[in-house]
Formats: sequence, structure tokens, C-alpha cells
Amino acid sequence: MEGEEQGLLSESRERVCPIAPKSAAPTNHTHHRTEARRLIPDQEAMLWQFRIQLKMSPDGRVEILDGRGNVITDQSVVRKIKTTDTYKNMVRNLEGQRQNMLEQAYNEAKKENDRFIEIHKLSPQVDSQEQYLQILNSLRPPVYQRRQYEVPCPTEATVREQLMQEAKATVQGSIFKIGKLRKEYVDSNIQSRLNAAISAWSQDKHAFEEQETENEASENERYAAEFNANRTYTSNLINGGDDEVSEAVESWISSCELPVEINVDYDWDRNDHIMYLDVDLPEIEDVPENEVVRLASGNLKEKKKTQATLKQEYVNLVLGLAIFISANIFNASPAIHSIVMSGYTQRRNKAGDVNDEYVYSIKFLREIFENSVLANVNPMDFCMRFENRSNITSTMLMKKIQPYEIGE
Repeated sequence: MEGEEQGLLSESRERVCPIAPKSAAPTNHTHHRTEARRLIPDQEAMLWQFRIQLKMSPDGRVEILDGRGNVITDQSVVRKIKTTDTYKNMVRNLEGQRQNMLEQAYNEAKKENDRFIEIHKLSPQVDSQEQYLQILNSLRPPVYQRRQYEVPCPTEATVREQLMQEAKATVQGSIFKIGKLRKEYVDSNIQSRLNAAISAWSQDKHAFEEQETENEASENERYAAEFNANRTYTSNLINGGDDEVSEAVESWISSCELPVEINVDYDWDRNDHIMYLDVDLPEIEDVPENEVVRLASGNLKEKKKTQATLKQEYVNLVLGLAIFISANIFNASPAIHSIVMSGYTQRRNKAGDVNDEYVYSIKFLREIFENSVLANVNPMDFCMRFENRSNITSTMLMKKIQPYEIGE
């Protein structure tokens, strides 16, 4: 098979680019040309009739395949193919497709990294107390929607049709009299049967409507009870009730899904409207250590992040978490006027023991959160606007600190 294929390619070469006969005239010098000869259109069409295919690897290398999908290794054929406009157009198209795929792959890799590092961008807008009160005042209890009795009232036409079906099944007679006998059966029974059908329909309709009246009363009573309970709950939540606030915070913590694992402990001080949060932070080892970068050639390469990059991203991560968690806790109740968040991580001491070490403690104010577009802030700059205890060096090392205590 390979011999046959080479024969076809050799035959093609001979047809496409025949070797010029030697000149009989003597020459005084020899001239060497190394560039491939340009093919004329007819020769190019003849070459591509063998269904030559191009394949481009992710790094941009082009392979030329014959009609059977085998790589063409004969460089004389390869050179001729590369001179054709068809080849050049196909390479341009493949390169465009490759660059689009590289762009998509790069953006997806960056998005995955940013989703982990820039958690603060997931923060919701913090609502004001006025917005909560507007919602509370706009609440209305639902009203039971009565169902309509959908069975149509019997008509003379429908009853007559029923009687005719009965007559066909019960009235017998000769072929000459059967039509008349059946008509007499229908006519003699139509009025009484119609009256009975309408009476039965009226009774069923009345029973249905009475049941709907009972349903309406009982359901509206249930709706009112649920509405009053919900309104009382919402009012207590707005006013900072211990049970309501704790339930709302617990509900958010238990349902929150993040790309990192965290643990949150909380303590609500209703009198001072302060929520105290202790957060077990992810470790710097949880930050993805590799990143995808673009080379000058346009290709992508995965490489290890520098320690400086890892430290910077870790600071963004843990301070971004502080913003994200606080925004959601603020939205649990407008009675939460401030949050004291303290974040700690696990580190080994000189003896090799693992201990909890606090790396920041920040006093967040609700008013600033309400007036900020949190997705656009720089986590470190934003957090440092508030009263805090932190010791972050110029190399982004987060040193141990003593957190705020309750009441400080």
C-alpha cells in the first residue's frame, strides 16, 4: 500500500512540476537556485486533488497528510505543497482556530484561578435598614383563589344525543320502522331526561361551591396566620432579635458554598449591635501553586507561581473572604451595625507543634459596606480602611497578631 501511495505522489510530482530538459548549449558558469518554484493554478489544482489534509498541533506545528491520513515525509512534495495558495489559506485558518482555542483556554484558566483568589467579587450588595422596612411594609397575605365549577350545564342537544345512543341499543324493529320508533323514543323522553340532568348538575354545582366556600375560609385563615408569623419574624429580625439573627446567620453559614473550606464561629451582641466572627482560614498551601501564562509565540505554558505571587494571592484570598463573609452576615439583619472579624490559620511553632495563629482582626462598619461596590474593591486597601489589628509585611507575610476580644 505504501508503494502504491508513493507511486501516486511520484506521479503527481512528475505531472505537477516536470523537470526541465537540459540545454544543449554550453555555458560558462553554473547558477544554483534553492527556492521552490511557484505552481501555476492548473498544477496546484492537480496536486490538491489527492485530498491532502493539514493538521496543526496545539503548539502550532503543521503536518501534511495524504488522503489516507499518513504524514507526507517526501520533502520535495512538502515544498511544492507549501508554495500553494490553498496551503497558505488553510494554515491561516488553522492558526486562527488555534489562537481562538488558546484564548479560550487561557481565559478559563484565569477565571478558575480568579474564582479562588478573588472571592470578594462574589460579595452581595449590603442592604440598608430602609430597604428592609420597605419590604416589610409591602408584604401582603396571599388570598385563596376560588376554583370555578367547570362541568358544563346539560343542553337539549347533549341529552338528545344520549337518548339516541340508548335508542340504538334498545329499540328494535323492521328496517322500515326502526328510524321512526327510535325518534319517538327520543322525543318521548327528552323533556324528563333534560330536567333530571339539569337538576343533578345544579346539585353538584351547589355542593362544589359550598366546599369552595369552606376551603376559602380555612385557607385564608391559614394564610393570615402564616403571614402574621412571618411578619413578626421579619420584624424581630430587623430589630435584632437574638433567635432570629442567630437563625439567619446559621442558615447562611450552613448553606454557603465556596471553593475553599472555612469554619465560622459567631457571637451576637444585641445591645451594641455587634457581630463577632472567628474564621478558620484556608492555608497558603490551598492556593493553586501553578498558573497558565502566555508565551511570546502565543502558546500557553503552565508554570509554578513565585513565592511572592503566592503570598500576594493568599493575602487577597483571606482578606477577600473577610469582605465576602461580612457582606453576607450584614445582610442577615440590618440590626448588625458592625462586625469584628478575626481570622486565624494553623502554623507550626519551632517545636513542630501546630497552633492556631490569628493573622488579622478587623472592625467592619455597615455604613461603609452599604456605600461600596464590593466587587470592585482591592481587598487589602478596603480592609485597611477600618480599625484593625494586622501585621502584613512588604513581602506580604502575615504575621501573628492578638485579636480583639468581645467588648474591646
